[in-house]
Amino acid sequence: MFCSKNEFCKVLNLICYNMKRLLAIVFVLSLATNFSFAQKGQRLKKLVSKKSDISATLPLSVVEIPTGTFVMGDEADTSSVLKKELSKPVLISGFYLSQTEITNAQYKEFVYWVRDSIAARALGGEYVTIIAGDTAVNWKQASKINYSDPQVMSQLGDLLMDPSKTINNKRAIDPQKLIYLLQGFNYQEAAKKENKDKAPSEFIYKYSVPVYPDTLSWMRDFGYSNNEQMAVGYFSSPKFQNYPVVGVSWNQANAFCDWMTKQKINSYQAKNKMAEGGKCRLPTEAEWSYAASLDITGNEKKKSSKSKESDQGNVEAQGKIFPAYVNDGKKGQAGLYNMADNVSEWMITSYYEGGENFQNRFNPDIQFGTPQSQSKFQRRKVIRGGSWKDSPSLVNTNNRSYEDMDATHSYIGFRVVINLPE
Repeated sequence: MFCSKNEFCKVLNLICYNMKRLLAIVFVLSLATNFSFAQKGQRLKKLVSKKSDISATLPLSVVEIPTGTFVMGDEADTSSVLKKELSKPVLISGFYLSQTEITNAQYKEFVYWVRDSIAARALGGEYVTIIAGDTAVNWKQASKINYSDPQVMSQLGDLLMDPSKTINNKRAIDPQKLIYLLQGFNYQEAAKKENKDKAPSEFIYKYSVPVYPDTLSWMRDFGYSNNEQMAVGYFSSPKFQNYPVVGVSWNQANAFCDWMTKQKINSYQAKNKMAEGGKCRLPTEAEWSYAASLDITGNEKKKSSKSKESDQGNVEAQGKIFPAYVNDGKKGQAGLYNMADNVSEWMITSYYEGGENFQNRFNPDIQFGTPQSQSKFQRRKVIRGGSWKDSPSLVNTNNRSYEDMDATHSYIGFRVVINLPE
């Protein structure tokens, strides 16, 4: 059956009209999707990219790591069939990862918060408020405490060191007294079948964590070496405020994340009537490895495929001595800095030989032990990435070791993951 020229034009116009409508709908949906992602990114920026109270410091910038699959394990290591089989694809949910390691200035804000909260309760009066019988810190006044005022210092009591034990025989705040109470809910224990009849309150944990970095780790890590200037000035000097914080244990890094969650993210969400549930934490080893695999540069991929001697994620030796400015160096493809070098980084994951044999392929992670554990085996936490003190062969993202959760070193720091409700 044939149609006339006019009928054919009418059909053609109808098809064009419908195609335009379809394209318009797709365009609107695309805009809506992009706007949703933009909104999420902007929301996160408001939460965690605010500048520190300390002047001229870097904001806490984050990079969105999308949901994806990658092969977990050393892909370059084909020395045995077993090792090849243990390298398996795993699925990782999307998350936000800090672009750099946490800096001295960012960690110092946490230390000052702990100091001011303890001092405010000791001073009382205008520095606290009583709400329903509970004492809360009046931060508007607590942030103005003058620690150079002798009258203020005389009221701080146990927070101070004995003047006879200080270097200059003057009153000074005892760093060991700056203690953060870390508390939360142990979901892993609550999820066990044998615990189904227990009350939720039985799974609440509380740990006291001294938060001041171990500045003397610079002296202990390197015997017969002149690092006194770093021990004295690295954390305290404004010169190093945008350098990675070091000398912090896994417990201290975990306490920083707990503080960031409650005092930065959750408080902002509550104030702005947003969906609650945001959390800051250390990355799992799988998340960190996945982010590192996305961050590797094209040149490094070619080197890795051409030579077995070239580890995945290798960076050229840059002649670094001591940690470098966190934004120093080449940004990776995912927008991250210093995944392979600068400082090695704490993972939330427990170190267990052979863990790849039984861990889940969906967001794999192994955690056991607590700060109160006496077993050395249960206290081991994974460390990933090379550091400024490593030889060139170890400056890569495959570098993996472990430390006790209370260990402190001048070459170990951390970066954080941010999770937000959808």
